This record gives sequence, structure tokens and C-alpha cells, in this order.
Amino acid sequence: MAVSRQSSRKRSPRGRGDATQVALGASLTIVETRTLQRSLNALLQRGRAEADAHALQTIDTAGLQLLLAAGRAARARGLTLKLSGARALLLEAATSLGLGSALTEVVELTA
Repeated sequence: MAVSRQSSRKRSPRGRGDATQVALGASLTIVETRTLQRSLNALLQRGRAEADAHALQTIDTAGLQLLLAAGRAARARGLTLKLSGARALLLEAATSLGLGSALTEVVELTA
């Protein structure tokens, strides 16, 4: 299952992030999860848990599972994973899988 959003604005995928934040690209599917997992793990090692999801247009079950796992890993370190952007897309994907409350319990979603 993959959920996509239509956008009248074209956004190019952002870089892999800097020392304080990871930037998600336009797609978060099983293809991208390994790279993002490494980036999120490195971020958590530095005591940070923020990701920019403004460019995100498509997410599948594997991508959502990664965000849930990262949110739980952040909580285990006393952090909260904060995702800015793509709030509606992420909630739609999670809700369609019956994971809406699980996502909002471990990830802070902002506009």
C-alpha cells in the first residue's frame, strides 16, 4: 500500500540532512527506507530527533513502519521524533493501516 498526495507546487528532494535534522525526499517507500534508517540512527546518536517531511509525496507501509520504529527509538532515548510537513499524508497512511494512534503516540507531527 502506498499513499500519495497531489501538489500544485513542485518540490525537489532535499539532501540527507545536516547535524540537526534529516530531510525526507519526495518518496518514502521500501526503496528509501535503508538510507533513511541510517540517517535517522545517526541523528538519534547525536541526541536529535527532527525530520523535515515537506517534500514527502508518497509513503508506503515500509516507510510508515520505519517512522514508527524511529519514533519508538527516540522515545527510548528520552526524545520525541518531530516531523514537520506532510502531516495529512502521514496521518492518512497511518489511519488506513489502523496505526493512526500508534503514529501520533510516538511521533510529533507538525505542519
